[in-house]
Amino acid sequence: MQRNMTKPFKLGRAASALLLASALGVSACSDATSSKETVEIQFWNPFTGDTAAVVDDIVEKYNASQTNISVKSLSNQDPQKQLTAISGGNAPDLVITYWNNVGPWSEAGAVQNLEALVQSSDFDASRIIPAALDRMKVDGEIHGFPISMSMANKLFYNKKAFADAGLAAAPETLEQMFEYAKRLTKKDDAGNITQIGFIPDYPWIDNVFWPIIFGGSWDDGNGKLTANQKANVDSIAYQALYYQEFGVDGINKFKSGMGQMNTPQDPIITGDLAMMIGWENWYNDKRGENGEIGVAPFPYPEARPELKQSGMVSPVAMFIPAKSKHQEEAWEFMQYLLSEEVQIEYAIRNKTIPVLLGALDNPELTENESTASLKEFFESAKSPNLNGFPNSIYINEYLQALNEETEKAIKGQISAQEAMDAVVAKMQPKADAAKK
Repeated sequence: MQRNMTKPFKLGRAASALLLASALGVSACSDATSSKETVEIQFWNPFTGDTAAVVDDIVEKYNASQTNISVKSLSNQDPQKQLTAISGGNAPDLVITYWNNVGPWSEAGAVQNLEALVQSSDFDASRIIPAALDRMKVDGEIHGFPISMSMANKLFYNKKAFADAGLAAAPETLEQMFEYAKRLTKKDDAGNITQIGFIPDYPWIDNVFWPIIFGGSWDDGNGKLTANQKANVDSIAYQALYYQEFGVDGINKFKSGMGQMNTPQDPIITGDLAMMIGWENWYNDKRGENGEIGVAPFPYPEARPELKQSGMVSPVAMFIPAKSKHQEEAWEFMQYLLSEEVQIEYAIRNKTIPVLLGALDNPELTENESTASLKEFFESAKSPNLNGFPNSIYINEYLQALNEETEKAIKGQISAQEAMDAVVAKMQPKADAAKK
């Protein structure tokens, strides 16, 4: 099972600055080349195995399609290797990385602002799924583009557990889901949980997904942090209901004995866990009409029906290093990677979601048997209620603060309001400093 890029690669601003500040200055322009010369560009990505092979195949096709640019692809280049090369003055021309690196790295001067390149070309950025493109923006300006995206906006449920509990369909609202969870939870004679309906922080605390489901946000677009607004607080209070109902000790004890994900003892497969948040690249071989796992839209707050089809987007980012010697050529190749043909091939072979709105209805994608388990996600990717965490130079610190305070609140150590007030008190000075 492929793990989503939802947990940030933790490389702090200070570490980034130390690696980069001495080597990065004003953005370099592309080398002037004659129209007859072939320009070689370096294209780095963090992938290995099958995903790296897909990238190599796409590069080979591009190189065969024209003679102006020769792309040299290098895989297995993790963020640390990427930073080392950039800070050492040997920057590649195009890089695939985790999306949450774009903000902090832009502060250190590593990432080229792409607004000028986009405006000077005929590329229409509105073709990109808005929630995916927004993750590539820093201070409202495009610093990268997504090559693909992951998305969580489904409820996965164990069909047998539902049938045994007499439940014929998935819950539609969060209030219904809580009631379902109680019906789907079983205990032995000693009061130990043997089956549980839902655990809100499984497989990890998700401080982005839940506020999105409640219509929340983390800033107002002008530098004011909004993590302590009502929607965000409500999302944490809702998660806390499960720990109040089933007990912190009871859930923790049950979790300690659960099987590992993607093993025969995986709790959603065995039915020990009846419901969980669903990502597009989880349990592909277990979903569908004959699979053990059912798929439904993730429930919405009963009082907010306009939030139906809400979900979290986590893209994979491409950026041009500010010290790239061939920025125009890198931009040319990036546009090729964002063409519908390439997006569809990449999505089919990697079992992921393309970032072009137009590709989501292309029969080559939607009628392909190998992507049958993704059809519901392709359709949901059109939803206007998709969102994600805002990129910023302090993104990783903000996410860490949210994680720490959310855990305290859902386990009853402090109130949800106290938790989010603490986050804003800690992070607002950093947001203010970032605006100066």
